[in-house]
Amino acid sequence: MLLLFILFTTGCSSTKSVPQGDYLYIGGDITVKSDNPETDTKPLEGELAAAIRPQPNTSFLGMRPKLWIYNAFGGNKETKGITNWIKTRLGEPPVLLSEADPTKVKGQMTNRLYNKGYFSPTLEHQVDSTSKRKMASVNYTATVGKQYIIEKVQFPQGTDSLAVAIRKTEPESLVKAGDPYDLQNMIAERLRIDGIMKEEGFFFFDEDYLIFHVDSTLNNKVNIYIRVKETAPTKALIPYRYQSVSVFSDYSLGDSLNYEKPVQYQDYKYYPDEETFKARAILNAVFIKNGEKYSRKKHLQTINRLMDLGTFKFTEVRFDPRDSVGQGGLLNASILMTQAKKKSVRAEVQTVQKSNGFAGPGITVSFRNRNAFKGAELLLLNLVGSFESQISGDTSRTGLTSYEIGADTELHIPRIISPFGIRISSSMYQPRTSFRLGFRYIDRRNFFQQNSFNFEYGYTWKQFATTEFVINPIQVQFAQLADTSEAFAEILRNRPFLARSFEQQFILGGNYRLVFNTQGIANRTHQFYISPGLDMSGGLWGLFFRAKNKRPADPEFPNTLAGQAISQYIKTDLETRYYFNITDKLVLATRLLGGVGIPYGNSKVLPYIKQYGIGGPNSIRAFPARSVGPGTFDPSKDIDPEDPNRTFTFFDQTGDIRLEGNAEFRFPLMDPYLKGAVFVDAGNVWLYDEDPDRPGGKFDGNFMSQLAVGAGVGMRIDVQFFVVRLDLAYPLRDPNYINTKRPTNDGLFGTGVLNLAIGYPF
Repeated sequence: MLLLFILFTTGCSSTKSVPQGDYLYIGGDITVKSDNPETDTKPLEGELAAAIRPQPNTSFLGMRPKLWIYNAFGGNKETKGITNWIKTRLGEPPVLLSEADPTKVKGQMTNRLYNKGYFSPTLEHQVDSTSKRKMASVNYTATVGKQYIIEKVQFPQGTDSLAVAIRKTEPESLVKAGDPYDLQNMIAERLRIDGIMKEEGFFFFDEDYLIFHVDSTLNNKVNIYIRVKETAPTKALIPYRYQSVSVFSDYSLGDSLNYEKPVQYQDYKYYPDEETFKARAILNAVFIKNGEKYSRKKHLQTINRLMDLGTFKFTEVRFDPRDSVGQGGLLNASILMTQAKKKSVRAEVQTVQKSNGFAGPGITVSFRNRNAFKGAELLLLNLVGSFESQISGDTSRTGLTSYEIGADTELHIPRIISPFGIRISSSMYQPRTSFRLGFRYIDRRNFFQQNSFNFEYGYTWKQFATTEFVINPIQVQFAQLADTSEAFAEILRNRPFLARSFEQQFILGGNYRLVFNTQGIANRTHQFYISPGLDMSGGLWGLFFRAKNKRPADPEFPNTLAGQAISQYIKTDLETRYYFNITDKLVLATRLLGGVGIPYGNSKVLPYIKQYGIGGPNSIRAFPARSVGPGTFDPSKDIDPEDPNRTFTFFDQTGDIRLEGNAEFRFPLMDPYLKGAVFVDAGNVWLYDEDPDRPGGKFDGNFMSQLAVGAGVGMRIDVQFFVVRLDLAYPLRDPNYINTKRPTNDGLFGTGVLNLAIGYPF
């Protein structure tokens, strides 16, 4: 409001800083005329409008806020300090008519019309100015005739190998007889031919060696003759084959490549030996082979696959051409790889504070081996431990503690391991087989102890830069209460749903995910991330037991394996993100999350570890982690059966259904590292079936009115490879207090929640 007041009271006229005798340039337009009734002038107007320069000042609903800021904070006068920063960063100087060059613009328009096949156009312009307002625009008029049509296209007619190879591409040509003349199509045709020639062994061929002769002397028709320039070097006219391929797995900058006798593996010369890397494992990512024609795709595929192994810092392919033999040439290829550090250890120390008053430290120690078994296998070992104690909330329980320790290991092998010998050779990226094994021990003092194990086996690969597949056909998770207190046992007896979520944690199934992500494509205004997922347990086993026992599964009489009931559920979720890059620095980022888990057969509820939670620094930031829902259930009214005068809020608030949406506007504060954001988050979780112990938690038609909503501001220190994020968020709607006022907090930020996190939330 203060900024608006300044703008309207001191911002003055938009033309305040326009020099005497000049005008504020407010843009231009173009009108295309033609006597030919077949000419569609609208697309031409759009094409020519892009050539109008300069761009006028930024406007919004007829106002020019950036120009107003420039005028309000000094205009053309010299300024310093914060005033100068506001004027130059948030404002912009006036764009003047004197900066426009109609003659140059008309020249560019003429070129664009020629490129579209409209030869001999007429271009005129008129300046529309008002002395009183000191504003001016430039209006252009283009008069065109009939568009030229291609009558004939002739490819190279020679008998040499290059001419023959180019002629073979003619059926897929982008330039065809009967099509309108368009220079962009010819440019694309050169690129198409060059790409095919690179796959046919023409190592030294380049698109610049192609020339298009255009005969436009016909009546509104052209003949196009595609030729190879006479100045093209001889080596560009012949295909090349590999004569020798050498692989150097320990290359360092400056090495002379004078190695001892290599390891001969198939047709490759492998240096220096197999003490560090097995030749078979590395050459599985090499697609360059002796005797084959040079292929740019296989050349790039080899580099991408070797880098994707994750164990090399740099990879390069050097080519040594030999004298031509007959109709072709020979290449010696040297594949040079510089190793990354093989092993590393990382430790992270964390502090956690939960909404139920528990807080404490945690530590994670990770060991990474990028070449565990001499085959570029990635081995990860993680040790985790945490300690929590109740330091606030129910003062009668202050000092209550919880311990958690665990270990897990991951092994990622850079190939598909299966009994069918699958090798994905069409992708530029290295496929992987992954094994994961983990253990967790939880001790919630005075309540329970729990042991859990998990194992997962699956595959990951990217078919394209934007598409990734994750298939884990085997997923085993087993959790069992090791010891419980009498108080906790009483809780489980009184709460059947909670009891089932703890007891039924034998998961035997698989999970699958597809990721489509265009964020890696630079200079796109619209970027998308779409990731659907499917998680299932007990499906095949359920069919087996149904046939064996001749009855469907039932939660009261579940089918068991080794005495343990198998969880049966289907869980599907979808995450979508949309990034609108308004400029290279202004971004509107949005996200929508949805998921539902349906228990069936043996199970009446989802396993506790598979239930959804919401809230926290990467979710609804105005609420602590996993502190919202389900539905309108209020955990503060959850009475501890051991003592009716005290509430029981030890467990996270979870559900079977999730819906969440986020929107965040990101902008620079101080380039290049300090950035800001304003955001709004909304969402909740619900139960699939009614739980008498959690009234208001079941999903129903009133779910929109049960969404928790929060908003806030954030600051980020973004140094590209590392982002520290600080978000301050305030709740706008709490589903626990729809009809009553939410309790206030007299702390430093009132009811606000301060989130300190690493990385962007989405």
